[in-house]
Amino acid sequence: MNRRDAALLAIAVVLSLAIRLAPALYRGDIIFDGYDEYYHLRRILYTFHHFPHTLWFDSYINYPHGLEITWPPLFDIVVAALAHTVPPVIGDGSVETLAAVISPILGGILVVVVYAIAREVSDERTALISAFLLAVCPYSVIRTSFGSPDHHSLEVLLFSTIVLLLLYTLRGGYIWSICAGIAVAALAYTWAGAPIYLLIIPSFAVLRAILSLQDGSAFDYRPLLLSLGVASALVFPSGFSSWLYISFIAIIIITAIVLVTAITEQLALRKDLPWIVLPASLIALAMIIIFVNYSRLQSAMVYLVGGGMTGKIAEAEPLFVNTDPFTPLTLWLLLYILGAVILLYETKAGGLKRDARLLLLIWAALALVLTIGQKRFIYVSSTVGPILMALLLLRATVWMRSYPSHRFIAGVALAIMIITPLTDLPGIVSSEPAITQDWVESLEWLRNSTPQTSYFEEPFQVPEYGVMCWWDYGNWIVYLGKRPVVANNFQTGVVEGSRFFLSENEEAAVRILNERRARYVITDLTMIYGKLQAICSWLGEDPSTYQMIYTKDGMVTVHNLERLNRTVLAGLHLDDCSYMEHFRLIHESRSFAGPYGGKQASMIKIFEYVPGAVIRGSAKDDRIVVAVLNLSSNLGRPFQYVNYAVPRNGSYEIRVPYSTEGAYGIKASGPYQIVEISPATDGWGDVAFVNITEKDVLEGRILELGTPVSAVPEP
Repeated sequence: MNRRDAALLAIAVVLSLAIRLAPALYRGDIIFDGYDEYYHLRRILYTFHHFPHTLWFDSYINYPHGLEITWPPLFDIVVAALAHTVPPVIGDGSVETLAAVISPILGGILVVVVYAIAREVSDERTALISAFLLAVCPYSVIRTSFGSPDHHSLEVLLFSTIVLLLLYTLRGGYIWSICAGIAVAALAYTWAGAPIYLLIIPSFAVLRAILSLQDGSAFDYRPLLLSLGVASALVFPSGFSSWLYISFIAIIIITAIVLVTAITEQLALRKDLPWIVLPASLIALAMIIIFVNYSRLQSAMVYLVGGGMTGKIAEAEPLFVNTDPFTPLTLWLLLYILGAVILLYETKAGGLKRDARLLLLIWAALALVLTIGQKRFIYVSSTVGPILMALLLLRATVWMRSYPSHRFIAGVALAIMIITPLTDLPGIVSSEPAITQDWVESLEWLRNSTPQTSYFEEPFQVPEYGVMCWWDYGNWIVYLGKRPVVANNFQTGVVEGSRFFLSENEEAAVRILNERRARYVITDLTMIYGKLQAICSWLGEDPSTYQMIYTKDGMVTVHNLERLNRTVLAGLHLDDCSYMEHFRLIHESRSFAGPYGGKQASMIKIFEYVPGAVIRGSAKDDRIVVAVLNLSSNLGRPFQYVNYAVPRNGSYEIRVPYSTEGAYGIKASGPYQIVEISPATDGWGDVAFVNITEKDVLEGRILELGTPVSAVPEP
């Protein structure tokens, strides 16, 4: 590389770092994106304090059972190791800072790797253009920006490095084969889905063998087999563990496929058999593998490209499900496909770099299939995409020179196509983290104001109680709130969470909490206005039976149906536990939205599950007895708790969750008012005033109500 090209590559790397580190300028104390990132932080800090050991079981998730952690650990171990080697490390805050910048650094290295791949496949100009296109690619920035300590940044770097090293093996030199094997093993130690990416190896071997049979010239598979042998040896020590077993078996199967391909090619060449023999043999082998593992393979295919998570996990949905197809991303994908067509044409043309282009073409095809199947894989396409677009740009330039009359129109069209996707970049760079200030403050309150649970730093024993939440928020609660959760972002407890929040019977909801030993419940207004479809999907319920959503004059209107109003979710978040016996509001966040149903609602609310005090008294069977308590929230918002009972045989019982003493900043403005109402005349009877202590509520005490202390005349 000459000095000019080296300087240009350095500029591309600096540009990449500048874009990916830009969010650090305005994020303040909230520096982490997403959801999984918060569990990576938990594991990184644990590994830092217990280096080189990492966290393999956590009693703070899937409470009270705990959960074996099946994430391969390399990313977390690498960050923890760097925290020990990069001085000065003062404490957990410094580790968090390092975690916040690691993905942009890996993104900068990725620019260099993509440059090297493009140069190997084409030439220096293609490589430099690819480097700059990757540096500014908004869909790569998503996974490699500041505050995104997630294994995906290392995963895509290792995958790209494997492609680069395999390209080098095609030129010869077993040292590259060994390095490629190390990279394959590192990928397996980074991501459980590594076998998906490793499909490029047997795909290349099979297609290359078909070309060999058509040309009548043998291909040397020994470098590929050496790489797979090195990877197998490195993976073997942990190969039978739950988190690495699939990758280990996949590497063995891939090795077998490459070996069978090599043997079949040699036999076919010696016997002068037609090239169709090879694919026929491999199809037969594939049928055997599919027959033996049909259920697993079927589940994997439905999950990856069959829309199996549609309506449940947004990032795992097919690309154009619930997404506007007319976006800059669609135009970017069009450029991607056009570049792939150019690459296919050049691969068919042959030449010295045919094998390198074939491998790149397989990579591009695999990335596109994954992206269409699940939108989360756009970060894989965004790595190979810049190379395809660089090829397209240079070939278009040659074409425009050949047709001067069309040069201006073609140039403008190409410029628009390249620049338009970049319009997504400012929005991605300036996007706010998924976690809001309301959540941060609410979880800080939870950590400081509720009884502390044990074993947070050594999560191998069962803590005292858990928190029920929707699974999206589990990792936030564990990391920031330092409390165990029933459901978290590994989809543990998600069915129980759905059943709890959609329960139309408080007794059923209480049974779930008792089974899971949960004491607190946290809700978010977006669970009603945004995430309700996902909550319904996990139970196979029809969201339209809970809400009507319609658009008129560009305005979206959401109307809650009676079925939603009967749910525990609505009773908690919209009604502040009125008509509920065991739940009480203990905290709400500062931001309000609405009005919904004629009133505003706080974004985040925290509730406590309590036995509740029982008010017992006597009344005529033709009456309804109503208990009313006027309260104010921790923000001073006035609200009213109401519950009622229908007397039987002259007596009634009303269980109430709030005390008149107040708790957690929730205050009562006076005693309970117990009022008798006659449905026949709609008249009011006597009213009694009752004070209930915290001890009454927490111990489930029964309070016998005597003669009313005052009476209110019928209205």
